[in-house]
Amino acid sequence: MKICKIYIKNFEQFQDIEFDFTNPDTGEPLDKICFIGSNGTGKSKLLYIIKILFLELIPNLQKSIITHFLSSTEDSCVIYKVKHLGDYYFIYHTDHRVRIFKFDMEIITEEEFIKKLFEQEIDAQFTDDFWGNFRKGLLSDDFLSNFRMKGNANDLFIYSPAESSHNGYKDIEDVPKTSVNDALSLSKQFPFNAEVSSEKVDIFWKLLVFNLRKRAEEKDSFENQPDNLIRIKQDLITEFDSIYPKILDKLEEVWNKILDKAGLYFDVKGANNPYQLTDNLKAYIRLKSDNQLIPYSDLSTGIRNYIFRLGHIFSLYFNREIDRGFLLVDEPENSLFPDFLFDLMDAYKDVVLDKRGENNTQMFFATHNPIVAAQFQPYERIILDWNDDYSVNAKKGFSPIGDDPNDLLSNDFELKDLMGPEGRKMWEEYVNLKKKLVRSSNDNEKSELIHQIEKIGSVYNFS
Repeated sequence: MKICKIYIKNFEQFQDIEFDFTNPDTGEPLDKICFIGSNGTGKSKLLYIIKILFLELIPNLQKSIITHFLSSTEDSCVIYKVKHLGDYYFIYHTDHRVRIFKFDMEIITEEEFIKKLFEQEIDAQFTDDFWGNFRKGLLSDDFLSNFRMKGNANDLFIYSPAESSHNGYKDIEDVPKTSVNDALSLSKQFPFNAEVSSEKVDIFWKLLVFNLRKRAEEKDSFENQPDNLIRIKQDLITEFDSIYPKILDKLEEVWNKILDKAGLYFDVKGANNPYQLTDNLKAYIRLKSDNQLIPYSDLSTGIRNYIFRLGHIFSLYFNREIDRGFLLVDEPENSLFPDFLFDLMDAYKDVVLDKRGENNTQMFFATHNPIVAAQFQPYERIILDWNDDYSVNAKKGFSPIGDDPNDLLSNDFELKDLMGPEGRKMWEEYVNLKKKLVRSSNDNEKSELIHQIEKIGSVYNFS
């Protein structure tokens, strides 16, 4: 299942707006989407609206449990268009009603259908014959069991906010807190949804311990199979490693892509293997120069945010088959030096690959950074901007993928003047000096003017 469009009416700054997440050439839903726009235009709020769809609406369709995120305005309404198993559905959501419709373009056009949904009274029951044509069988157990996301299945929803109410990274005295006993609880119910944030760092460590313990149990079971008892040990090890890779080795590949740039490395060889119920995973970051241990709490904010965020997401996908995944990330550039950002989207695409090497995840990002935004096709960028009445409009990007970030600042972020006050002052002086040069007839004065013009032009790269 993937989201194709979201229509919002009368919800805070979103008064009457459509967000299109489809490829303009194929009409298919996009795999990754990037929201950009000035502060307050609603990038984070859009991620939250998508979060509501998966965490509150879909799992509770049968009971029609009502959520209250639209309660700010009496006639607020959000309509989601999704593609699921080859068919299109519209999910109608207000503070009073949750309804789902299977769309049939032979009966009505999409534009007309959306208009009829928005024109419904808030307490509408959708019980007449017209709506019945779109709702047949949608509340059956068979339909809902396929439509809902479920734990211990091939579903995964991840939300990663820009900040948390509490920074758990600063509380790490040695390594994040957990134990084998805590990790074993995941075998009973592996959740389909997860928050990746500084408040959840202990859960990330628990996932690592869970996978280490699970691999050890699988290894014992594999080696003790009757057919394997007589096989050569090395052949067994090679075959098992291909079926169940070592999570810390794979995590090392993810982390060292950024740690290496900072002169650091993840010490996999020095990590322990927690076995007793009270054991915890002890694995550390070290300096490449002298192998000195660097406590996680002493890492720079950007590096720490990056490795824990990417590591947590990676651990949720590790050695699992994911048929339906969703990833929402607010400010993926958080505190990172620009040099670390150019391959950021490749890093995210790598960590959401499942055990089959497939990417069945739709990713949504909200960013202020043009380097990050440049890693999206223009139709994958959704630009939010203010209308004169302080409502928000949405349009697609302009600059091509991989364009100079400065071009995105001008074209997509619409910052036409990229210089600060002092730079503008020097540009005006540069222009005035050139005008004086044209008017001057004194050779000495011309020589001095040329010297000043060349000096300013060289410093500020004026031409």
